[in-house]
Amino acid sequence: MMLIVVGLFFLAVIALVIFFFDSSFGGSDFVSHQGVVDALSGVIRREKLENGTFYDLGSCRGSFAKKVAKAFPTLNVHGIDNSRIRTVCARVRGIFLKNLIFTKGDIFGADVFLADIVYLYLPQELMPALQEKLQKELKPGTVVISASVSFPSWQPSQVYDLPEQGLKVPKLFVYRK
Repeated sequence: MMLIVVGLFFLAVIALVIFFFDSSFGGSDFVSHQGVVDALSGVIRREKLENGTFYDLGSCRGSFAKKVAKAFPTLNVHGIDNSRIRTVCARVRGIFLKNLIFTKGDIFGADVFLADIVYLYLPQELMPALQEKLQKELKPGTVVISASVSFPSWQPSQVYDLPEQGLKVPKLFVYRK
């Protein structure tokens, strides 16, 4: 019994070290707060997409995608991130949700054709290339939701002003392809 406790303790320490390493050296995290989840949930309900397919591009450690998957159990939620460590953390985080899948990959190489909703909270400098990719690959009617930053030449169908909480996400831009 003592051996099991010691083993679990060492696993927990290793997990914390990996988490710290990723947090310190893994690049920027763009974390979406509960206000974003609430606004996005309203869009999903209004558009009647509860049974659709949702992609979170740049899902980091999966906290946002997990909240969406829990709020909509019939929505197929896919998180994509380029960090193996973050993808593993996300998979562990969502292990008990059947409608949640995390994939390690480049968002520019991801197949998003089946998406009904695409969510992203990424740096502004990625938006022109991502706009081009989504324009080519998304099916007509797909809803694209961007937190904090907008696409260079798309006009949003809606813009939500959100309260700032911790990290800033003052606006949510909603587009329809």
